[in-house]
Amino acid sequence: MSQEHISTGPADRGDEVRSRLPESKRLGFWSNTFILWGLVLTVSSLLVGGLVGSQLSFKEAMLVIAMAGVFNSVIAILIGIIGARTGYTSAMLFRYSYGNWGVVLPNFILSITTVVWFAVILNLTRDATVGIMVITQESAFAYWGITFLMAVVFLVPAYKTMKWIAYVDYLAVPAIVIILIITIWGALDIGGGLKAIIARAPLQSASALVVFTSAAGGWLHANTVISDFTRFYKNGKQAAIGLFLTYGVLMVLQYVGATLGALATGEWNIFLIMDRFGLLHVSFFAIFLGSWSTAMAAIYFGANMMAAPPIPEYKNEETNRKLVLLISWALALFFSWYGPDQIFNFFLQFLSWLIGPIAVTVMIDYWLFPERKILYEGKDGSPDMKINPAAFLAWITGFLIGYFSQRFFISLINGMVVAGFIYYGWMRIALNRKTTPESQLRNLFTKKIPDPVSLEEPLNPQH
Repeated sequence: MSQEHISTGPADRGDEVRSRLPESKRLGFWSNTFILWGLVLTVSSLLVGGLVGSQLSFKEAMLVIAMAGVFNSVIAILIGIIGARTGYTSAMLFRYSYGNWGVVLPNFILSITTVVWFAVILNLTRDATVGIMVITQESAFAYWGITFLMAVVFLVPAYKTMKWIAYVDYLAVPAIVIILIITIWGALDIGGGLKAIIARAPLQSASALVVFTSAAGGWLHANTVISDFTRFYKNGKQAAIGLFLTYGVLMVLQYVGATLGALATGEWNIFLIMDRFGLLHVSFFAIFLGSWSTAMAAIYFGANMMAAPPIPEYKNEETNRKLVLLISWALALFFSWYGPDQIFNFFLQFLSWLIGPIAVTVMIDYWLFPERKILYEGKDGSPDMKINPAAFLAWITGFLIGYFSQRFFISLINGMVVAGFIYYGWMRIALNRKTTPESQLRNLFTKKIPDPVSLEEPLNPQH
């Protein structure tokens, strides 16, 4: 039976997270691109750029930023085009490489890490807010009351539909562009110009290769689930152009601006950087909009991951999406209590080890196996496996290689390359034999073992 969901009516479907998005619900190029800009032109990019500038010299920082820009652009475009062509969310696409039931693994990993992202952004924005209002944790009611109120504000557009997310981004994108300009101007002003900033830049305190893993890993998560957004483009060409402008241009500029701010002030947190500029109060509203645009997008696609099959459907797919969204939001508040922002740098690296193998598996499955594109783009929409052991072996090996190779080259790339070789090799062998890794493994364990020959009976020469 097809995995496509048959809805009872248009009102039940909303953003259609369990079925293909129809052409009638696609958005215009600029509307969709503004949503992507709202995702990337946010406090998250400024935070990652600040980390780069606080650990590397200017030359190494610019090299890492350029590498991260190329890496993120390529990953986002290769995965984003799939979403535009198929109309599927990322969770629905992952079924083809991981299987109808196996998809629970990548969906769970990406949904949980997304919820943690929400908590990180919430806490950083909350800390700036209570700092301005001179509220301490001792004032528990006010402190956590502001946290809860801010979390509700971040939730509302995601609870509605993608169009509501776009409405916030129409305000957030210009505001963050202004912050980017202020950051660069403030850094040059307080630092005495570009040459002075470069001359006074602190000594390199971390490996450029390790910092690249953080810089690239900071957006690898969003790139892997970017289909949730690019499926609203009318075609793959629009998606590719929009993603290049987003990751290849605007993300890089924001990394550069935050790096300059970090080099000039010695701070990595954009709120602290603005405070050093004496502009925190002036710029706070714009930064708040940036946090809002990132957080609502994060919780939106995090809920989409766990609202897809094989998770049971409650009433209809839109009601199901909203229910899962509320559960994810409550979980984010739980993580907020424990302060994941305190381990932000390690969190970025850990994301890359977890998610890199998932991203490379999805790209290989669609782009290097033309015979499998029929599954993605066919009307039936049914994957050919319940659990794909090739994807699971690739993921666990890629994760372990990434984690244990931190002192060798780039751990993120190490894990992705190994995972890619394993997945491609096993899948290629299976496809050449007109079968699947799942069938191969099942046949291996269910193959009938012949009865032992009795020594008391003469051997049959025909045997």
